[in-house]
Amino acid sequence: MTRDSDKKENEAEVKIEANKEAKLKAERANLRRLFTVVANSFDDIHRSMNRVKNIDIQFSKIYEKAERLFKVDQEIKEIIIFSDEEYVIQWNRTGTDLLK
Repeated sequence: MTRDSDKKENEAEVKIEANKEAKLKAERANLRRLFTVVANSFDDIHRSMNRVKNIDIQFSKIYEKAERLFKVDQEIKEIIIFSDEEYVIQWNRTGTDLLK
């Protein structure tokens, strides 16, 4: 009887260990899935941040180009105004000369 009871105890211990092992495997698989989900979320956030950073960089480039264009436009306006003033001054000189 001791052999039978020892055998049953061993079988029970083996079943308990097998159940524990199965639970550990399931928990490990669950943790791997959760880790994968978190890693994918992190990658999505990182990609989103990179997109925002790229948009910010592109905006800065466009803003700098626009500033340069406005400066050039202002210089062109000043040149036009100056040349118009010179034309008016020359016309007034020649116009007054013609009247004499």
